[in-house]
Amino acid sequence: MRKALGTESIDDGDPLFVESGLERVGDGIHARPKLRPGTVYEVVVACAGKGRIVLSIAGKGPTHRTLDCDGVPATARTTGARGELRLDATGRPGAAGMVGWRISEVAGEAG
Repeated sequence: MRKALGTESIDDGDPLFVESGLERVGDGIHARPKLRPGTVYEVVVACAGKGRIVLSIAGKGPTHRTLDCDGVPATARTTGARGELRLDATGRPGAAGMVGWRISEVAGEAG
């Protein structure tokens, strides 16, 4: 999962790193990081196991998509706004496994 998320070489001292985590599909993701307004961020989510998850990314505008739990990462970009980013993932019926995410600032880009 670390390789799929691109976190194998990131540590907390990386100035572009914001947050990452790993949860059971049944527990889902419910992350609320504070992002700097106008800064562009990359969100990477990967699910490994069986079934599918529904991913919701809400910052300036909500984005919803369904991902297979096949270990293939999905990437999205969002721009920090006044409020917090809302990153949620929930398993569809029968889904099981692990879901991980990483949020990083995109170097040199502003929204």
